[in-house]
Amino acid sequence: MAQKKTVSLTSIFFLQLALGVFFLMLGIMGLGDYNSDLSKFARWFGRDDTLKVIMAVIELVMGGILLFGLFIPVSGNLARIFAFALFILWAVYMFMTYFVDGSFLEPSAVVWFYYIAKDAIILVALWVVGKKYMA
Repeated sequence: MAQKKTVSLTSIFFLQLALGVFFLMLGIMGLGDYNSDLSKFARWFGRDDTLKVIMAVIELVMGGILLFGLFIPVSGNLARIFAFALFILWAVYMFMTYFVDGSFLEPSAVVWFYYIAKDAIILVALWVVGKKYMA
């Protein structure tokens, strides 16, 4: 007999809910930005937005996985892989954003530390939520 998953309103539930909504909205905004007039104009001059579209789709999928994981029983190796992948993708995003292309300590050290701390909170939250699936 299959057990029905009960929704427990814990801090992990709300953390996962917030992360799911965050990544879902990030993906929607990324796709919306792709269709903006400014982006269309830039593509006309040769700008390639392929990576932005791929990241927006990944963010949408990440948000969907996090939100569906609240109400649909998810377990096993697939859940572990997704949890680990979400963490790694965000860590790579942080590395690319804050350490590549001369962006280290730019535009100022205070602003740089503020933004890296904000994204580190998201990274740690992904780890905490992911541990739920790692057990």
